[in-house]
Amino acid sequence: MKGLGFGLERIGVAALRHPLIFSILIVIVTAIAAAFIPSVKFNGNVTSVISQQSEDFKNYDRQKRDFRNFSRDVAVIIKSPRVNTASGLEDLRFMQLELAITDGISSAISLFSIPDPDPQTGELRQFFPNQIKDDVQAAALLGRLLKDYPQASSLISEDQDSVLLLVALDLGIDAGNDKKAFEAFANLKKAVEESAPKDFEIYYSGLTPIGLTILDTLINDQVRLTLLGLAFGALIAMLFFRSVIAAFVCAVPPMLTAIWSVGMFGIAGIPITYLTTILPMLALVLAYADGIVLYHRWNKLNSSPAASGNIDQRANLKEAVLKIGPASALTSLTTAFAISSFAMSSSEALVEFAWVGVILVVFAFLAVIVGIPVLGIWLMKIGLIKQHEQKQSNALIGELSRKIYESKPMSISLAAFVSVIAMFYVHFALQPDYRVTDYLPAESNSLKAEEISNEIFGGRSLIFFSVPVVEDGAMQSQLNRKRLGEVTEHLSDDFKESRVFSLHSLWQNFEDSTIAKIAIQLETASETTRQGYISKDGNRMLVSFRTATSRSIIETGELVKDIKQSLNKLPYADKIIITGFPVLLATEFTAIINDLRTSLLVAVFLGVALIGLATRSWFLAVVAAMPNLFPILVTELIIYMRGGSINITEVIALTLAFGIAIDNAVHVINVFNNERGNGKDVQTALRDAILEVAPALGASTLIICASTAVILTSILPILSIIGELIIAILVIALITNLTILPANILTLGRVFISKNSKE
Repeated sequence: MKGLGFGLERIGVAALRHPLIFSILIVIVTAIAAAFIPSVKFNGNVTSVISQQSEDFKNYDRQKRDFRNFSRDVAVIIKSPRVNTASGLEDLRFMQLELAITDGISSAISLFSIPDPDPQTGELRQFFPNQIKDDVQAAALLGRLLKDYPQASSLISEDQDSVLLLVALDLGIDAGNDKKAFEAFANLKKAVEESAPKDFEIYYSGLTPIGLTILDTLINDQVRLTLLGLAFGALIAMLFFRSVIAAFVCAVPPMLTAIWSVGMFGIAGIPITYLTTILPMLALVLAYADGIVLYHRWNKLNSSPAASGNIDQRANLKEAVLKIGPASALTSLTTAFAISSFAMSSSEALVEFAWVGVILVVFAFLAVIVGIPVLGIWLMKIGLIKQHEQKQSNALIGELSRKIYESKPMSISLAAFVSVIAMFYVHFALQPDYRVTDYLPAESNSLKAEEISNEIFGGRSLIFFSVPVVEDGAMQSQLNRKRLGEVTEHLSDDFKESRVFSLHSLWQNFEDSTIAKIAIQLETASETTRQGYISKDGNRMLVSFRTATSRSIIETGELVKDIKQSLNKLPYADKIIITGFPVLLATEFTAIINDLRTSLLVAVFLGVALIGLATRSWFLAVVAAMPNLFPILVTELIIYMRGGSINITEVIALTLAFGIAIDNAVHVINVFNNERGNGKDVQTALRDAILEVAPALGASTLIICASTAVILTSILPILSIIGELIIAILVIALITNLTILPANILTLGRVFISKNSKE
């Protein structure tokens, strides 16, 4: 059979003919890539995958333009047994004043920002006096505050040992300006450290601290995980081949791949995100997988009984390239096709992920098909590659596989088929899910801050209701105030009152004349003050609803659904825009995850179709489909049993793992067709193929799992999940491709494999 790798293995043959030229090219490309590694940027924004063209994103963006950008607000959480005392409150007041004049901060809000309007003049006075005399007065003030203004519970805990300082960073509407946000946040932290007493325990909650935490983790993980992955892979290769030289040869392609991959991010100016951070590691393990199989074949050809004469190592290397190269090319293509399925998403970030992933897969293939031949030539010239007897200590996996699939091939195939059909129920039953807090390191201060914010203050994630005015005049219009009150009270009645906030929440117990005076005062207030309540053009009014950051998109979706049903009782409900960060996540991430799950099925179809195209045998594509669907569905079953939902990174991990796992089927089919080409019958060709390829597949799977296991050490939880899923799929795929695949071939092969299929 010809054309399995579409002739791409010829690149390796060219490298053998011109090792000096290709060596120079490798050195130049590697040097350029290495030079750009220091310029690689990282992006910790967890919303970077959301399409900016969707209707929900446009509503989210409009809310920021109409009012202000709340997404960069930072909640400074202060815990101390002294915060409800006179001295503690005075320290809090001083901190607020210091933060209000800090560069990069547009406003700072605390208990001291709550107004207490004069019922006679409507003047917006401060609730707290200029000086709090003693602890008795402090307790009385806090008691009256919580009684008159239930919404104040969002700023002080029920047991009064924790308070919030809400800080708005001065970024305009540019929520994507991470650099500016992080600089402003650094100024904020410095100001807090300088003004906070020693007995104030400080935490920072909000998207900016979350993004910065993820960013720091990405930077630390990228270097550490790459180096550990290379080291673990080389160690496993050395144990498998029992040779330092073998470990070195197998480690060079992954090392080149890692340098080229990370360097490409620097050259292209593309930041590494919490999603793309997995791609260099993926390319690295792909290079290990194909490199170990290629070296195993060359090692076998160089091995002979002690009685045999000298061998032509260079000719053996060429034969190994011609025999294994096509399979390596096809495995790279199937993996690239799997990753390219992400381009179907409406998310620009996932489309970028797709083409970057494809390029990195190409890097891995080139590093193997060029790197090993060139390195092999130089090692032969200095005499480090020697003839020796092949060690067969790893043949057990092939014998065990043969005994299993030859025992009852029809029963194995039938059981696998029934299982796959049954497990498709789970694939469609899984619900899309996402939590921002899942992306925070378990021991990080940022995660603890979010937990404190959620448990004590009910969360700081805001859902906004942009309500149109009835007539011009903003809050001076009684009709506008009436509408604002209707929406506020409607939400307060159906949901917890302390979670709902608007101007109406402040003045609901005041006389109409006092409210009218306050409205006049509001017209002359600063733009910063107005932006939290009235749109810049005066045409919309704002109501906010607090919810927990840890709320999943499933829970948020149900909440928004209930809110919409409640608001539908109002005649103008269709004119109220419901938006905010949690709403954006609930709508957009649900759609993205569903798109990616469709892409996963497309990736499976493309992978098996490519096998059929390359082998010119749709029979081989069909028999390969089930063994490679099986690991995906089993892993989805595990995910389902752990909670019944699946998040975006889990879907990506499944797709990536499928792209790697199907490589096993390609190598089995490649050797099987070679054996058939030598005139062997189906059963004999299959047996010889399994006995030859099983040890290499076992070793490559072990190396990939060992390299991927390094990801489990990541302090970013979501990367650990990706590592777990990839390892699970690869182990199951190794078993299915060494048992179910040959069982399928034996069951159907005698009927459907024609004599011409060996051509």
